[in-house]
Amino acid sequence: MIVVGMISGTSADGIDAVIAEITGAPPALNWRIVKQHHANFAPELRAEILACFRPEHGTVDRLCALNFHLGEVFARAALDAIASANLQTDQIDLIGSHGQTLWHIPSGADASTLQLGEAAVIAERTGITTISNFRTRDMAAGGQGAPLVPYLDLLLFAHPTLTRAAQNIGGIGNVTYLPPSKERESGRVGEWEQVSPSPRLPVSHSPFAFDTGPGNMLMDYATQRATNNVLSFDRDGVLAAQGRVDDTLLRELMQEPYLREKPPKTTGRELFGAQFSAPVWDRAKTRGLSDNDIVATFTAFTAHSIAQAYRDFLPTRPDEVIVSGGGALNPTLMRMLRDLLAPARVIAIDETGVASEAKEALAFAILAYETWFQRAGNLPAATGARHPVVLGNITPGASQQSAVSGQPWSVDHTASLTESHNPRSAEIDTLATLDIVRLMNDEEERVAHAVAAETKFIAQAVDAIAERMKRGGRLIYIGAGTSGRLGVLDAAECPPTFSTAPHQVIGLIAGGARALTHSIEGAEDDADAGARDLAALDVSERDSVVGLAASGRTPYVIGGMREAKRRGAFVASVACNRPSPIEEIADVSIAPLVGPEVITGSTRLKAGTAQKMVLNILSTGAMIRLGKTFGNLMVDVQATNAKLRDRARRIVARACKIANDEADALLARCNGEVKTAIVVARAGVSPEDARRRLHAAKGVVRAALH
Repeated sequence: MIVVGMISGTSADGIDAVIAEITGAPPALNWRIVKQHHANFAPELRAEILACFRPEHGTVDRLCALNFHLGEVFARAALDAIASANLQTDQIDLIGSHGQTLWHIPSGADASTLQLGEAAVIAERTGITTISNFRTRDMAAGGQGAPLVPYLDLLLFAHPTLTRAAQNIGGIGNVTYLPPSKERESGRVGEWEQVSPSPRLPVSHSPFAFDTGPGNMLMDYATQRATNNVLSFDRDGVLAAQGRVDDTLLRELMQEPYLREKPPKTTGRELFGAQFSAPVWDRAKTRGLSDNDIVATFTAFTAHSIAQAYRDFLPTRPDEVIVSGGGALNPTLMRMLRDLLAPARVIAIDETGVASEAKEALAFAILAYETWFQRAGNLPAATGARHPVVLGNITPGASQQSAVSGQPWSVDHTASLTESHNPRSAEIDTLATLDIVRLMNDEEERVAHAVAAETKFIAQAVDAIAERMKRGGRLIYIGAGTSGRLGVLDAAECPPTFSTAPHQVIGLIAGGARALTHSIEGAEDDADAGARDLAALDVSERDSVVGLAASGRTPYVIGGMREAKRRGAFVASVACNRPSPIEEIADVSIAPLVGPEVITGSTRLKAGTAQKMVLNILSTGAMIRLGKTFGNLMVDVQATNAKLRDRARRIVARACKIANDEADALLARCNGEVKTAIVVARAGVSPEDARRRLHAAKGVVRAALH
């Protein structure tokens, strides 16, 4: 999917936006930043936002108007970002807009949060489905609604051997603690932190996050006061470098109670805004500090509050600290951090290949993507929520509202993944042949990652299929077009590969056998034909039916799956979209999300490759469970020609650790039966005893040997 992510941080200087291409699912989620864009707020708009930050000025009428005004500005930022990437709005699948936080009450009886930037305005102006209001669901689940960016930190920076801290320094500072990830055996981001006894009691092997305290907010305030609003921030830390840190004032600032609160905790402008900075400024001036001294002391306060948080709350000191946000661009602040956090290696996020200004916008693009696929996007160990939750509110875009014809808008949108335009191959017809080949190969590399994200569901399907086949059931594929041909191919390969009977694995294709070599127009649109074809096989509860449709919405497949479901069969689906109509029918849904094709709509490419991989694993996995292999040797081979006789000889020789001529003699004694020969040699029994053992073990060699 192509997703726009947007955020205006606590500094309220403008909107950071990224356009990202995202595929797969955690832990095999892949993304690429297509374009990064920043839109400054007009001075009068920023002044209005800053005024509304103050409770005495943020009246209901001003907040109401500002909400819609910000919606217009966010919409314009999205459209400008799309245009700067040379894309059209119909190529964008989603917008994830964090909006502008106006007030945040993280805990207590009045716990709540308010982000402005009306999503309905964004969706209406752009025509693109918009996901917004990410923080509220986490708070409803008992969390503090922040920090949310740790989800991205976990994906970006978890390291197999290093302990890392991902320190963001925007208006507020927040850290994500990332212990060594080992092999990340969890199948889903968000499960890792559950190894902690409690999300409120982080342990060394459990990622968690919290707000460390002030970030740039105090420095920005002091810079504006020092320059009479000529500068909005201390560019390159120049003012702080020219000042002197006042140790007395710094010690007073470090007594702030928030710094001693235990995580999970969050804060914002409601604590460290002008109401905090102004009296400190006045007190400092009374003591004779220069303007630059105050900027330097506020800079030191940010650095010391971060270092103190690490000492007090991180289970172990990090090996590396990766700094993002505007603070990463302040050399004076970074120098202080390196001194305070030594011997940890402190680096700016840009050194990892991710632009500092893009990180938070990318996070909300990914969170929007996760929300669309109904996956949780919060980390309870970071926010304090009772459990993972799906974040955000979905506002349909104009294209969804106009195109659905009475169907649920999300169903219509499922076509976008397999039918959407791929910007990377937009000029493929102008490339040299070698570049065409490289581009297509690069795209195909995404397939294995997409399939890897579905392994848990594939395994569930394998077990269900094998259990039914052990009771005499069949594996039946049903599809249309490319998907149908792939199903027929997999079914056709099972008898010569695993010596299955022709009726054990069956492939149905819309339009029948002629559709294997011809395009049968309209066949895939006939749901009744799918139901009839399944009924003709007299499908029962012993059978397994796998519906194949790259789009996830082919009527022929849907009709067949519904008939199979009605008859009590196990039903699985394989699509390259999610959500989709076929997964609503399936007992197990498999959806490798490979993204848009190199040639728009040609699902014989990445989608076809992904489906072929899944079918190979389904049938081979089921055959392994049925005992069709011994180790990784294909022992159910029938030696009916010279090639297969040679294969049988090599299998027996390897399984029994004997020479080829000995394997030939052994096979001759056993009438060419590979399984019988292996049991004879390894168990030291006669061929007749070996056959009896295999019969009792239902053909499983390993069981027959024991």
